[in-house]
Amino acid sequence: MAWTAAVDSSQGPRHRALGAPCQDFGRLAKPSNDVLVGALADGAGGAAFSHLGAQAAVSAALDLLEARLAEDSGLRGDPAGGPGGADALFDGVLDAAREALARQAESVGQPVDAFATTLLVFAAGPRGVAAFQVGDGWLVGRTAEGVYRLLSRPQRGEYANETVFVTSPDAEDAATVTHSTGPAGFLCASTDGLTAVSIENRAEAPHAPFFQPLDRFMAETADDAEAHHAIRSFLRSERLQARVEDDVTLLLGGWRPLGRA
Repeated sequence: MAWTAAVDSSQGPRHRALGAPCQDFGRLAKPSNDVLVGALADGAGGAAFSHLGAQAAVSAALDLLEARLAEDSGLRGDPAGGPGGADALFDGVLDAAREALARQAESVGQPVDAFATTLLVFAAGPRGVAAFQVGDGWLVGRTAEGVYRLLSRPQRGEYANETVFVTSPDAEDAATVTHSTGPAGFLCASTDGLTAVSIENRAEAPHAPFFQPLDRFMAETADDAEAHHAIRSFLRSERLQARVEDDVTLLLGGWRPLGRA
């Protein structure tokens, strides 16, 4: 396969101390050799069932995306498909996530706000990367020139630490669809928990020293299981745990043409 990729989540020290569940969730799929799709969600801290909301939103979004790519061979060749194509690719993703949360809420007799979560979904192929986002979290890619840049950036509210959720009344207005042309040899997506150590706030740009070792590792491994083990070890390392408080989900992807070592 051309893509090597893995994703994992880690409970933050604050939630561990409170005995609260990890409210993050992430999943990925490879519909074809050259296509990688992924989804991440960060459940709202004050919402009682947001961990279930994160799982439901991610699953609904990725199921829709996989089905759409399976139906359209042209999208499998170029999932980004240009700005118009990206809008079409993600059409209905927010509705699918909201419907999944509504079903969850109805099944346990709780208000849908109790399942509040952010959502970041992306599709990447040799010709570009497209992303859909509601809330914080981010997607970083390496350009052909070797520069790391935000392909989808965190959405902030009016106040510090405020963001938008799938269940928010203004979620549809706040949702963004972005499109970047050209192959991304390296992709890194995360929920908000890693922002403080990876994104330079003033410049709103990726902090290259954070991404370089991850990029090198993904260039050296072609084994998804090895990548998953490395992500899990990194997220649970004492060094990182000392610098983060929130739950964290991290997804890494490395792409190389088929047949190239």
